[in-house]
Amino acid sequence: MVPAIVNAQGLQFPGGRGLTHLHTAWTLDKGTLTLHTNATSYSKTILLRSGQNPASRQTFWNIQGAMGLNYASGNNVEFSITNLLYQDSHLGGKGYKLPYALTIGAKIGSFGSRRSHFKVGVLLESRIPLSTGKNIPFEPYSGGNIEGGITGLLSYTADLLIPEAGLNMHANIGIWHNNDVGASLTNIPADNIFVRNSSRQLIWGYGMMIPTNRIDMALEIKGANFIVRPPVTAYSREDYIYLTPSLSIRPNNKLAFTAGFDIRLSKDVDLTRYVQDGTVLRAQNSDLPGLPDWRMRLNGKYYLTRKAPREIEKPLFTRAEIEELEAGSGIANKMPMQDRLVREKRKTEIAEEELEKIRKDRKKMEDMLARLRQILRYGKETQSSKLTIKKEDQEEDDQ
Repeated sequence: MVPAIVNAQGLQFPGGRGLTHLHTAWTLDKGTLTLHTNATSYSKTILLRSGQNPASRQTFWNIQGAMGLNYASGNNVEFSITNLLYQDSHLGGKGYKLPYALTIGAKIGSFGSRRSHFKVGVLLESRIPLSTGKNIPFEPYSGGNIEGGITGLLSYTADLLIPEAGLNMHANIGIWHNNDVGASLTNIPADNIFVRNSSRQLIWGYGMMIPTNRIDMALEIKGANFIVRPPVTAYSREDYIYLTPSLSIRPNNKLAFTAGFDIRLSKDVDLTRYVQDGTVLRAQNSDLPGLPDWRMRLNGKYYLTRKAPREIEKPLFTRAEIEELEAGSGIANKMPMQDRLVREKRKTEIAEEELEKIRKDRKKMEDMLARLRQILRYGKETQSSKLTIKKEDQEEDDQ
């Protein structure tokens, strides 16, 4: 087994306004910069048998760490860059490479009327290798070249004014192109198996989030299905489905921590062909799964500029003044002043959009009336001309 790392693609480290795996169709507000950190961990204890010696227990683990930035240059455009920084594999070797590979992305999203509960978007991503390492067990397949993909995004929220404050659901579906034609996946001179047709995967995911005051609960399901499967010497050439429940805690309006747990729903099938089956690929321990049956995830997100979407505006009053106002108006322990201010802002935006629509409709009506006037005027002129001609003809007949 190769003690290296692969920069995960597709539904792995969303950042921005994403969930644990899924990207939302919502983009950050213009000028917002976020820092996100991701850590994953997997371990399995197996029995090692060697001849007549008694069996011994050994624990295999696989730990990763990543860090990235998301920046919105406009209201509908967001850029991201993520580096998978650290890998620690129990089977030896230097446990990290820095830097290893970059995933860069551009999201075009938040499209849809302000009065619509749905928003759509599209995500373009590319993985750029900065070091050696490919075809790694327990990680999404990579042929070692520059890869890329496109993903369609759809998001729904029950709250038109503050999307993250209401029940929200998301769907992602896309294609990932591995760009691996001609690659030898083992780096062993005796290996004569090469990639003949570039591998491609269908990546997809669905998820929902139930928000509360400071804690959000989410449930996601993600999967990948090969459209063109890599050769038999690829470690992770199986299709997979994972279910991920997660919990997010927001101690303040700039910081959020998420803990999630991946549970593999797909069967534990190993489609790789090892040395005893006719290739030069070294076999893994038969007690280890082809893909991790579980994985722990810890994520952090920090808003370097501005604030989280739920607390966009700065309070107009101090906390004591807010409490006094709420108590005096009889709405204590209900909606915080902060939320009311944000909601009023959103209502104003929706009203402005409706007013703009009314203006456009009025302009259309004015144009239609103008055309009708022209048609009526032309009809009257034509009728008048016909009467004049008829009168002249009558006078000629009389003569």
